[in-house]
Amino acid sequence: MLRGGGNARHAAPLILFAALAVGWTWPLAAHLGAAIPGDPGDNYSFVWNLWWMRHVLATPGLAYFHTTYLFHPFGTSIANHPNTALPALIGATLLGRTSPAAAQDLLLIAYVFANLTAMYALAWTLTKRVAASVLGAVTFGLSPYVAVHMLGHFDLVAAFTIPLFALALHRAFAGSNRAAVAAGLTLAATAYIAYYHLVYECFFAAIYAIAWTDAVAVSRAHTASSRGLRRLRGAALAVACVAAAVAAAIAVTGGTTVTVRGTEISATTPQNALTAMWLCFAVFAVASWRPRIAFNRDARWERVRAVVWRVSTVFVIAASPLLWQAAVLIVRGQYVSQQYGWRSIPTGIDLLAPLLGPPVHPVVGSISRGAYAAFGENYIETVGWLGVVPVLLLVGARASAARAWQIVGAAFFIWALGPFLIVGGVDTGLKLPAILLRFMPFVANARMPGRAMVMVYAAVAVLIAMRLATSRRLQSPAVQWLLVALVVVDFWDAPLPMTPLDRPGVYASLSGADAGAVCEVPFGIGDGLSAGVGSQDRRVLFYATEHQHPLVGGYIGRMPIDAADRYRRTPIAGPLLALSDGAAAPPQTSADRSASPCRYLVVHRAVASASLLNYVASLRATRVAADDDLELYRLW
Repeated sequence: MLRGGGNARHAAPLILFAALAVGWTWPLAAHLGAAIPGDPGDNYSFVWNLWWMRHVLATPGLAYFHTTYLFHPFGTSIANHPNTALPALIGATLLGRTSPAAAQDLLLIAYVFANLTAMYALAWTLTKRVAASVLGAVTFGLSPYVAVHMLGHFDLVAAFTIPLFALALHRAFAGSNRAAVAAGLTLAATAYIAYYHLVYECFFAAIYAIAWTDAVAVSRAHTASSRGLRRLRGAALAVACVAAAVAAAIAVTGGTTVTVRGTEISATTPQNALTAMWLCFAVFAVASWRPRIAFNRDARWERVRAVVWRVSTVFVIAASPLLWQAAVLIVRGQYVSQQYGWRSIPTGIDLLAPLLGPPVHPVVGSISRGAYAAFGENYIETVGWLGVVPVLLLVGARASAARAWQIVGAAFFIWALGPFLIVGGVDTGLKLPAILLRFMPFVANARMPGRAMVMVYAAVAVLIAMRLATSRRLQSPAVQWLLVALVVVDFWDAPLPMTPLDRPGVYASLSGADAGAVCEVPFGIGDGLSAGVGSQDRRVLFYATEHQHPLVGGYIGRMPIDAADRYRRTPIAGPLLALSDGAAAPPQTSADRSASPCRYLVVHRAVASASLLNYVASLRATRVAADDDLELYRLW
């Protein structure tokens, strides 16, 4: 991966990266298997992924991408879920002697090391300077994007395939067919790690190819200003001013609703008026500055076509198991994606996010989180802090060999801004290109636009590495390593908040019990697109890795469309779901034990309602074990 200058000069950076991976994720290394990072929630599902891969490899006839060990007995596909199949395979083989939780912790540390190393390799290829490459590595590998997703979105922490793909693509365009094959394999590996990053890498390839070929040039068309254009500009400005006044009036007064010929017209928010204002400004800009788009017929498209053909072929072959499962879901009408409205679509980062500080920094993080809260934003999905040193270096950067990466950074920053421009928590009414992405198949499932910031951090890392390598003023080794240290301090993450993993005794008893599915009480189902039904205590996913029985219900990235309805019609599980969701009395359904998918009940008495406990008592199940507030029952 690292070429030129011998291996000795790269040894020190690699040792540094190993130390940073342990220190930046501390105290993770001190609690392997006893805790996982973040607050209780999605983090449990990644531990379950690792256990499921082990169970599949140990049990002939099982397939990884479909399981009946969640949402039993109906089962569910995990092809449309953050399944992390490749890390799960590593966790089941190379880390097979450790527990699933310990393997997940080790993988997270390895992700950070790989993020640093991969970006170092890319920056070194472009600059051939050690300090500049290390600066790029820490800017990307320790970025706030990685830091916030360490709190539970473990698939997104594994961002190392992005610089690896960019490096392979760079070499492929330079003429290496082996690099094109490597790019295809990297793209396939990404498909088995993080869906979002797969989408981003595909878009990156398209943007980078266009920038690399210099196929498109945009300039200003020099045309005479006619009377018609002057009138158009004047009318556009006048209407824009009126729209701005209307928006201000609505914002101050709260607006009103009027009825015109029996039709109610609501004007209670200023966004429509603001959108009209922006459209008028757009008309004024086009009438004032008529862009000229020229296509270069001598562009290097032949090489691009050769690279795309090789990358696509290798990707389709290597990712075919996952692609086949996705195709099956589509054909059966079971591919689940978020349904959006024009205003219900998830928002992106605030334009001021790059000024709001690092939200998980141990010293200033609380101030940053307060700023995000003041704007009504979730910092995990809208983080945008670029750091002091990177921003200062970007200001002094010049367009040269960095042009392609400048275009990449700008394009993905616009994507990260989301469907409409938000400034200081206020929707300005300006619609952005990301509002159209919901109409693109598969891309629409990458529903959180703020996550596109990972590509912005990648572009920034490359640009400032180039800047440091070429700037005459910054050639002092002391200055360069000081800049590296300042970025590390700025992006520091430790100590990580940790979720302790408890192992109640009833699950040890259950692990030795006869085969049969488990119902947790309170009972629930949920996914990443909805509030779920019933209990949303996702610890049961970790408990499932302990008792190793099928779980009735459960939680997944994309829940089967009819899961709730099917369970409501199911004996015992249906009443349990209704009561866990707040019903006062169980519905009148059959309590035939033999027809129920539940053989075992694990009752959490401290959080179960009185109606739930009464219903469980009415089943006259056999109590098998008890531990503190937990009780294990066998129904049949």
